[in-house]
Amino acid sequence: MKQKLQSLLHTTGVFSYYYGYQYFIRSVELAVQNPERLQSIQKEIYITVASEYQTSIASVERDIRTVRDVMMKNGGEQLLIQMTGSPGWADKIPYPRDLIAIFAQYLLRESGQNS
Repeated sequence: MKQKLQSLLHTTGVFSYYYGYQYFIRSVELAVQNPERLQSIQKEIYITVASEYQTSIASVERDIRTVRDVMMKNGGEQLLIQMTGSPGWADKIPYPRDLIAIFAQYLLRESGQNS
């Protein structure tokens, strides 16, 4: 799953030298393990990631926004359309929580764990 996620990020110019790269990957992993965590993303995901990487919740969220911004500048809307099947992402910039949810649901679908 992690390789698939990294591959998806790389297609939109998001690489490991961005601070938010590891935070985003770990956030998606946590959401895949338990999708209900997305209902309380700060408590259930951001706190865990911040603790694991010894940083602040604000840094985690900010750096995930950086990942999102880089992704959207490099064709991310096409990836989101492909992942969700919805053309609605053509002019929208997703919130970090939406981005995490989209990637988590996509990976769950691809692995056959979610219909």
